[in-house]
Amino acid sequence: MNYPVQWLRGSKKGCMETMMIALVLIIGAFANASAAEKTTDQLLEEARAAVKSVSIQDVKGMVDGKDKVLLLDIRDMKEYIVDHIHGAENMSRAVGLSPRILEHHMQKIAPDKTAKIVVYCEFETKAPLATKSLNEIGYSNAVYMKGGLKAWKDAGYPLEKK
Repeated sequence: MNYPVQWLRGSKKGCMETMMIALVLIIGAFANASAAEKTTDQLLEEARAAVKSVSIQDVKGMVDGKDKVLLLDIRDMKEYIVDHIHGAENMSRAVGLSPRILEHHMQKIAPDKTAKIVVYCEFETKAPLATKSLNEIGYSNAVYMKGGLKAWKDAGYPLEKK
């Protein structure tokens, strides 16, 4: 094809704009690549640093005092059926992998985004991540239970079966 020489050379302004767009795309690609390179431990530590936690003693006090709090057990249903804290609702962490799915399920369990929510899992490995997801979709009073259900069991606190 025959193009005018002016088109091939382009204007300085057009060339600079193209270079800037390319630079932004390259920087964005590197930023996404570095985020994708984070280990599970790094993601977990970031979540722990970003959200609040409560002790098992504090949670026990809430349960005993019949505080208005949603206990959210994010273990798999099979684990929940074996044992869980009295009054806890079950919602597997897998639901929280998509913010839209998480928000949909949370609207059924806790339509009030100001509700006090305590999230727990077995070993405090999933709860900080789930709590961070809850905070990100507007549940600002969601916290996780430090030590997880294992710490609750080790303290001899009561559990119920489904």
